[in-house]
Amino acid sequence: MYSPKLSLTLAALAFTASSLATLPFGHYGPEGAVLYLNGFHFVSGHTDQEISANHWCVIIRDDLLQCAVYNTATTPARLAGVEYIITKDAFETLDHEERQLWHSHAYEITSGFLIEPGLPASVDHTIMKDVLVNTYGKTFHTWRYDQQNSTYPIGIPELVMGYTRDDQITPDFVLRRDELFGVNTTEVRAAREDICPDAVLQGADSWKYGYVLTLGIVNKTAEIIFDKNPGESPLQ
Repeated sequence: MYSPKLSLTLAALAFTASSLATLPFGHYGPEGAVLYLNGFHFVSGHTDQEISANHWCVIIRDDLLQCAVYNTATTPARLAGVEYIITKDAFETLDHEERQLWHSHAYEITSGFLIEPGLPASVDHTIMKDVLVNTYGKTFHTWRYDQQNSTYPIGIPELVMGYTRDDQITPDFVLRRDELFGVNTTEVRAAREDICPDAVLQGADSWKYGYVLTLGIVNKTAEIIFDKNPGESPLQ
């Protein structure tokens, strides 16, 4: 269950909120957020496009979190996209076409790449071990990486993925994140050595199978007709 575990973060988030608001990535996130994460994404098909992303997550159900994703490079922080996080049991219900859109979180957690800035180490460990380690994320960024310096969020949203090995990310990129938040990924990793995730389910991390998934605009010719007498509205 998500709720009993994530409720542990409420007091800690309230305690650290005032200091977090002064940092250059700004924003508390949506009302009701109970979890604040920073992790790394890369754009599907573009391993050189590395992203440090802040997640403010709310509980939708006991098997689903919904996270507003912000970047860490601008003030105020730009809303980069959205990530949905589901449990292993929920992921098992998805067909294989849908699974292609999701990435695993197991390595993000054991590596120390995924962090909870400002939380006590004991709370962080509980959340990572008992709640997040076997979850899966589906993430789309509406502020594209190749348009990050644009005045407006230009272009089609892009699917992003998560890392599964150390050699997939530039070490200096991790160091810059650590300096921004005042953390040490190596120390975080050591503190999580007892966290043993389940095997990643087939179909997640689709790039490992050679799939590059991107979105596109499909233009169709159609006559759009609005019904002038739609009948009784269901809201009436």
